[in-house]
Amino acid sequence: MVDSTRILRDGAVFSVVASIYLLLLLRFNPRIFLRHFPKEIREIVPPKSEKERRLSALLGVLIGGPLFAALVWRTATLGSPFFRERFAYVFGVLFVFNVVDLLILDWLIVCWINPRWVTLPGTEHVVITKQYLHHFKGFLIGTAGIAVVGLGLAALMSIRFQ
Repeated sequence: MVDSTRILRDGAVFSVVASIYLLLLLRFNPRIFLRHFPKEIREIVPPKSEKERRLSALLGVLIGGPLFAALVWRTATLGSPFFRERFAYVFGVLFVFNVVDLLILDWLIVCWINPRWVTLPGTEHVVITKQYLHHFKGFLIGTAGIAVVGLGLAALMSIRFQ
């Protein structure tokens, strides 16, 4: 049986940790997220430097590694041998974060509050309408991505712990 309370609790913890980390990165170096900015902005600013690309990869590994390991461990300790329950857990936890990312990080902070530190240096003069649809498309792409990750991780756990 799918434990929705555990999914929501773990998804909330995952969301808080990941959101704080992402906000700190955005605050101190928004260029790390250059590919997430609208096309109009990406055309104005220079591409990421080699140092910024390495930093992006390093920071992704630093947060992604431990969070992924925790997700694998939590999935492995579900106590259920059923693929569908493992998939539901992984998908559910990641989906909670995806919703938080859309509603809190993207729509509330980036689109609505829009603090100065979210704007890339050199693009202050560019007027772009609120990108709610842009972020919603990212949410849909993220949902498809977490379905794939959920399937893969559930399959891995099913093979490894059978």
